[in-house]
This record gives sequence, structure tokens and C-alpha cells, in this order.
Amino acid sequence: MLRSAWHSPVRPARTAPLALSVLAAVWLLALGTGALPAGPPAGLAPSVLFSARTSEQHPLSLLLSLVWAPDLPAYLGATAATAALGILAETRLGTRRFALAVVVTHLAALIGALVLGTAVAPLFPRWSATFGSASLGGPTLGMLGAMLAATAGMGPLWRRRLRIMGVLLPLTLVLYNGALMSVALLLAALAGLAAGPLLLGRHAHRPAAPSIRESRVLVALVCAAAAVGPALAALSPHATGPFAVLGILFTSVEGATPDAVRAACKPGGVVRRCAEAQLQARAGAGGLVMSCLPTVLLLVLADGLRRGRRFAWAGTIVVQLALALLSVHTFLTFLRHRADGELATLLAGARPERIIADLVVPALQPVVIVVLLVLVRRLFVLRAAPGTYRTIGLHTAGALVGSGTLYVGLGLVVARQFSPGATLPTLLADFPQRLLPIAATLHVYPGFLPSDSAAIILYEWIGIAFWAVVAGLLLRSFRSVRRTGDDADRDRARSIASVEGRGSMTWMGLWPGNSYWFDGSSYVPYRVISGVALTLAGPVGPAADTGRALRGFSEYCHTQGWIPCFYSVTGKVADLLPRGYRRLQVAEETVLDLDGLAFTGKRFQDVRTALNQARKNGVHNEWVDPVQTPPVILDQVRSISEEWVADKSLPEMGFTLGGIDELRDPAVRCSVIINDGRTVHAVASWLPIHDGGRVTGWTLDFMRRRGSGFKHSIEVLIAQAALDLQAEGRTELSLSGAPLARSGSEDADGDPGDALDRMLGVVSRTLEPVYGFRSLFAFKAKFGPRYVPLYLCFEDPATLPAIGQAITRAYAPDVGAADVWRLLVTGPRRRGRTAPGPAPASLPVRASGPVPAPAPPLRERDPSPTRSGGPKE
Repeated sequence: MLRSAWHSPVRPARTAPLALSVLAAVWLLALGTGALPAGPPAGLAPSVLFSARTSEQHPLSLLLSLVWAPDLPAYLGATAATAALGILAETRLGTRRFALAVVVTHLAALIGALVLGTAVAPLFPRWSATFGSASLGGPTLGMLGAMLAATAGMGPLWRRRLRIMGVLLPLTLVLYNGALMSVALLLAALAGLAAGPLLLGRHAHRPAAPSIRESRVLVALVCAAAAVGPALAALSPHATGPFAVLGILFTSVEGATPDAVRAACKPGGVVRRCAEAQLQARAGAGGLVMSCLPTVLLLVLADGLRRGRRFAWAGTIVVQLALALLSVHTFLTFLRHRADGELATLLAGARPERIIADLVVPALQPVVIVVLLVLVRRLFVLRAAPGTYRTIGLHTAGALVGSGTLYVGLGLVVARQFSPGATLPTLLADFPQRLLPIAATLHVYPGFLPSDSAAIILYEWIGIAFWAVVAGLLLRSFRSVRRTGDDADRDRARSIASVEGRGSMTWMGLWPGNSYWFDGSSYVPYRVISGVALTLAGPVGPAADTGRALRGFSEYCHTQGWIPCFYSVTGKVADLLPRGYRRLQVAEETVLDLDGLAFTGKRFQDVRTALNQARKNGVHNEWVDPVQTPPVILDQVRSISEEWVADKSLPEMGFTLGGIDELRDPAVRCSVIINDGRTVHAVASWLPIHDGGRVTGWTLDFMRRRGSGFKHSIEVLIAQAALDLQAEGRTELSLSGAPLARSGSEDADGDPGDALDRMLGVVSRTLEPVYGFRSLFAFKAKFGPRYVPLYLCFEDPATLPAIGQAITRAYAPDVGAADVWRLLVTGPRRRGRTAPGPAPASLPVRASGPVPAPAPPLRERDPSPTRSGGPKE
């Protein structure tokens, strides 16, 4: 949906001409009237900018303010709003309805701001007074309103998301900052919501019940907004919103000018007040961050709420209750002492009803958040893996000891930069205060104060370093997953796969790293990476239970807070997924139907040539048992694998790509191309396909060719295996699906999947010189296979970046940024080969154990034409 407006650089000009024309007009008028960078000239500004004081004398300013802005930041904001919102809105609404939406919502926002300023004056006179001193202009209001109007024609998922974000962000700014622009943005958003159904001729959508995951995200957003609001108010120099007082109650960042410090520290003054003033004056970047410590902690916990974590739910309640107690303490202190400071200035001479409106009502915010969390407590039931919080406790204790040691040690080094000079006892006594925000330390008389740069950095930032470690540990704990892939689960899955494992990738799901979700006699293999539950093909079990298993696993993922992603499923499985899933083709499996297979005719000329050359050169295909095979053969297999790995610029891949470790499974078969001298030229492993409890086919897992080996080893390996398995009565031989390769292009169900499709295409082209997926896919075509498309199925287009990252990490968990950069800059490392012509590309193999000794060299061939093959004596 979001991609459709930006399919190509030319498309916005074709589908959103009015939005781009408005943007061009805004900048041309700004340049033509000298409105940059400080806004229109004084004589022109009242006529083209909206202001509550001048709107009656200049009524056309309501409309002209659409194309003029008060300053350069407003012009830049208008440009961003047009690019991010306006183009998409016009694409969805059409030019005429878009124009009407922009004008109507712009006018509604400005007129509504006038009305609201008058209405709130009795309760919030200070806030209302700021409305008259501000000027507004630019198309930002209309673009936001048009975007929210366009949501009336969107699907329920994006409609809900855009509406929540479009209203929640301006609402947060209104409550805590209170600027006129914030109020106008909120009113424009509400006007757009009301105008959308009318413009599109549709009834207003009745809000559908959100999913568990969407509900968690919504609660997390509310908690995050409540956390950011007080910090926003504290850091805004002119915050006047209804809840702006929370910036003082929760952070105690009041600031202290040099005059205030001199007044507090004059002879005869109170020493404690002087120290507090100096602390406020020295509250630089470090002090401001520490003052917002509750905000940072609540944002970290909001990430846990988004993931459904019980610990985050309990932690948020504890922090909110602590903030509620802090606000009560501050309120009672103010009533008793009417102390100096911004709070006293804010409420000086206020009547009781204004004190209630300005102080008591905002202070109830933490209580409202706690009540909300209690009401939705059933959404947050997920617990971390056993031992997670014990580990966090140990690491936190280590960080505490380490930061304390660092503070005391460095403090002694720069002891003379403190006033008075720091000593070991005073540094030890002061360290706990460095871990607390300013609000908790203002009323504790400091033993010393920093007076030079090194001491100031140590004094302010040691606490930040400690809490950064704690925040990182918490964020990491929210990503921890309870593993369900133990030996008992794997054995249970294996017993089902041995009977119902009809899929060519079923046996891959039994490899280490996978977890298992069971539903009666069916199971789904998956692994959780960065919050994405990435399955390996579809459910394994009775065919009649596939649909139920798909629905059950999808619901299970939602309950766990994961993003369900069904990877490499066939079209039949994709058709059974719950409504709302999209599909994107990511690979194409090549399958040989063994019934009636015969490598005859012109299309198999290359295969027959390879088989004939093998007979002439005395090499043949041989099935070996990895458990009972002599070590000399296994050492050569490992050597071939190591040779391949050493020739690549990136590490080996995994997930659906097996290796030597998987040969230890007695159900896996291994075939080698070997000569009479017992020299291995190529190797391949084969995974079983079951139906009704018997093996009906085999899947090619990995294959590898010696760099200096027989030229046609891979062709012989596959062709002879097909003929041998056909003779055994098998019906199917899968040559696997090469990742990131396919025979043709197939679009996803809807535009959003194209973004991932293009990204996978870039990855495929980048990795092709290293892993050869595309050349391998083309190589398999010579065997005349049947092609079976494999799909990636997902619900939410917004999760595509996370899905792409999960797939990348599943295949290449050890590839780092340095590896990718080296590949892009220098290209793959090439090595010379002694064999004539390049070897066919092949799937990667994972080597294990120590590096084996070199394999015996190949015997030289007699070049005499009278001897067609055989080893030379």
C-alpha cells in the first residue's frame, strides 16, 4: 500500500500532481517574497500567516496561510509532510478529493484552534494566552488531514495504524507542549477522520477488534507517549500544555541562570540552596539525561509491553506508582512551603480550582496508566526463558561494581578538580547519588562539586553508563525465547515425520536450531529470530489437519508476540492459510518424477555425455554409509568441503542448507563419485521423503565437487542417483529449491511484497558470485525437472524488514557487516582450478571437527588415444 505511491521516480508526478504543485508553489512564493529564512516580511506576514490576534482584520489569512510558512523549519516540515503524506493521500483519494480534503482540514484546524483557545481560557489561562502570540502557516495541516481522510479507503490494518499514529502524536504534543501548532495538527487529524467517509462516499468503519499483537502495540504506544510527555515538557522552554507541569513534577529540571546562582550563593544565604542552584546550573547533557531516567526506563519497558512480557507489565506499574508518589510528595511540599522555583512561579496566586486543573489532574496520569495496565493484564503473560533474570541480576551487579570502581578510581585521579577536593570516603559516599536523577539528589547536601571538565564528565556520565548497561540487559531479555526444541520434542517430531513427512524439506526441520509447535499428530518446525517465527515449510502431519495446524500456529505466534512467517511453503499450503496472509515466491523447487524416467532424447544429451565420460574415465557413483565408511573416504569428503569453504568470501550458510553434521543421521543417505583408486571426486547427501510410513523419495541436501576432480562429477552424481533410486522403486527425487532463485518472476499478492522481492533480488545478485544459487538453479534444468514454486507467506507488510532480517540471519548467522562490505567492495575471492572449465555451482556444506589431512592426489590419466580410461599404473 505505501509502496504504490513510489513505484518509480516518475510515478509521483503522474499520480500526485497537485501535491507536488503545492510544494513547488510554497517554495516559489517563499523565494519571491523574501520569506526565507525568517518568514514573510513584517508588512506581508499578517495577511498570509494565521494568527489569533490578526485573523479578524485579515480573514483571507486562513486560506493564504496554506502556501506561506512562518520560518525555515516550518518550510522544511511542510516539505517533509508533502513528501511523506501528501503524495500518498492524493494517490489514494484522487486529485479533486485531495484538494478538497487539504483545504477543508486546513480551515477546520485553524478555526477550531480559535474556538478551543477561547474555551480553555477559564481553566488554563496561561496556555490559552500563548495562542494569540503564535503564527501558523504551511500545507502541513492539510496534508495530515488529507492523509487521515484517505485512511477511510484503506484496509483495517493500515487504517488503524495510521489513525492511531496520526492522532496519538499530536495529542501528546498538545497535552505536554501545548503549542498552537500542536493543537492545529490534532484538530486537522480529527477533521480528516470525519471528512474521509464523506469524501469517499462510504460509511464510517466500525472499529474491528484488534488482534492480540495489535492490542499490545497500542498499549505500548500509550505508555510510551505518557513516558515521553513529561520529558518533552521539561525540555521545552515554553511548554504550556495542560500536562506541562509533569515536566517539573517528574524531572525537577528547572534550570538555574547565573543570576539565580549568584542570588542563592550571596553572603548570608542558605548553603543548601546555593548547592542546589549550582547543581541545576551544572545540569548539562548528562544531568538532563539522568533527570529523564524514568522516561528512558519506561520506554525500555514499553518495548517489553509490545512483546507481551509480564516483567515489563509489572515493571511499568512499579515505575508509574513511584511517579505517582513523587507527584504527591511534590504537591504536598508545594502546599506546605510554597517554595521558590518554576512550580511556584507557575501557580503563584492561583485559586484552588486552577491548582487542581494545573497540578492535581495531570498528576493523576500515572494512576490512569496503572488502571489501564490492570484492565489489559491478560495481554501480558509471556515470561522469559528460565534463568534470564538471574543472569540480568548478576550482570547488573557486575556493572554496579565496575562503575563504582571506575568512579572512585578516576575520581581519585582528578581529585583536585572537585571543590572541595575528593577523597576515598567522600567518593564512596557520593557514588549512590550518581545513579539517581536530579530530583532525588537536590535535597541531599553534596560532599563536593565538580569544577573542571574531566570531573564534570565523570560526575554526570558515570550513572548514565551504568543505566545504559541495565537498559541493554532488559531489552535483550525481552527478546529471549523459551526454547521448545529439546531432544524429547525432536524425537516426537521425528516419529511423525517418519510417517507423514511428505514434504521434500520435512527432514530439514529436524536439524538443530529448530523448535516445534505440536497440534495433536501434526507439528510445525520454526525458529524465532528478532521476534519473527520463521517456519521451515508447512505443517508436518496428516493432510486433513494442515489447515487447522496453520491457524493454530498463527494464533500461537500472536499470543507469544511473534511475527508468523511461513517460509518455503507450496501453493497448496499457502491456500490453506488464514485470511489476510500474503504470499511472495522466494524459490522454486526442481523435482524429478522417477516413474518412467529415462535420459533419452536430445534434451538429455549433456547428461548422457557425462555418464559416458564417467565410464571411460573409470569413475562411478557409489552409495556409502557414513557410519561404516572407512576414514580415508570420510577424510576426503571433509577435505572437499573445506576446499569449497576456503574458496568463498563469506562463511557457510545454514537453515535449509545442510552439511557433514547431518550425515550422522542414520536416515540420511550419502553418495560419492569415486574412481577405482578410491579417490572421491564429488559427494552428495540425500534426505528421506515419507508417505504412509515408507520412504517414497529423496531430497538432495548438499553436493560438493573436488576442484581438480572429474569434470562431470555433479551430472553423474545426480543422474546415476536418479536411476538407482528408480530401480529401488522410489517415485520422486527432489533436487531442492535453490534459495533466492527461480525460473520466472511472480509478484506477491499486493504491492507491499515487491519491496522484499526487490531486496531478495539484490541479495541474490550479491551472493551469486559466492554461493552460485542462480547458476545452480540453471544447472539443474538439464535434468528436465518439474518446477514447484515455494512461497514466503506473511500477514503484515510492515513486518517485511524484520522478516528479511530474520531470513538473512537464518541462512547466514555468522555473516557480519565487515563480511558484507568486503564482498561488495572487493568481490569474491577467486582461486585457480586445475579442472578444465568451471565447476557447477553447488549448495554450501557445513564442515565440522578438525581440519582433515589432505586427500590423496588424483592419479594422472594416460593421454594416449588408445586408452580411453582407467587409472595409470
